[in-house]
Amino acid sequence: MRTAKLLLLSVAIAGLSACGRGLEFDIANTDSLALEQAIRAANEAPGHSTIRLARNGFYILSREAQAGLMLPAVQGRLTIEGNHAELRGYSTGPAAILEVREGARLRIRDLVMAEGTNGTLRNFGQLRLENVDVVDGSVATLPAIVLNHGELEAIGGEIAYNYLLSNRRDAGTVLNYGNASFTGTRIHGNRAIGSYPTVVVSGGVLNFGVVEARQLSFADNEIPSEDARGLSFGGILNVGNGQVRGGAPDADVLEAPTADIIAGR
Repeated sequence: MRTAKLLLLSVAIAGLSACGRGLEFDIANTDSLALEQAIRAANEAPGHSTIRLARNGFYILSREAQAGLMLPAVQGRLTIEGNHAELRGYSTGPAAILEVREGARLRIRDLVMAEGTNGTLRNFGQLRLENVDVVDGSVATLPAIVLNHGELEAIGGEIAYNYLLSNRRDAGTVLNYGNASFTGTRIHGNRAIGSYPTVVVSGGVLNFGVVEARQLSFADNEIPSEDARGLSFGGILNVGNGQVRGGAPDADVLEAPTADIIAGR
């Protein structure tokens, strides 16, 4: 039966390619494999595709869809309508939940993304999060829960209760090298553990790019006292050419001069 569905899906993709349209999918509750297949199909479609999850659904991601990712990387134009569902990772190996490739565009609405085991989200394209919660994540080798090298926009939602290993040169719950905009987002309850002689670590946002903050709030992003250093901070830690625009309170922003980083202060 599943083979027949895949054959019909291939025919649909071929037909839509001729007219430049995207695809639409409604994913049944708990059907994580269908979600994986829908993303792969959307990557092949020429237009903007939409995936709708079941209202208040629950999807367990128990295997890697590709190396280091629990779902296939997004390579086209896609909207995921979460309908207040939850994606929860139970991969046996370290893996992020989702990645947006360079040149791709992804919009996610009303979704919980939980328990990425090597970060949760990686963005190299354009990523818009609307009322998305990124929670309960951890890292194995990567330096961030949310890694941004592209254009990231978050409206509402929270990034909370994640664990970050600060045993690398630079680490942040959100690690921004591109342009990141936050409106009404809460970053709280994250923990950075571990130490390294020249580490620059933020339990909030470690910023090498541009952050635009509007009603962005931080709370309780702790680094244990025995590991804390002068270049550790629970809000926005600016490094190098990092800039903050918008209405972030001074108390939420710390400048880390390059000289201090080199000196390990």
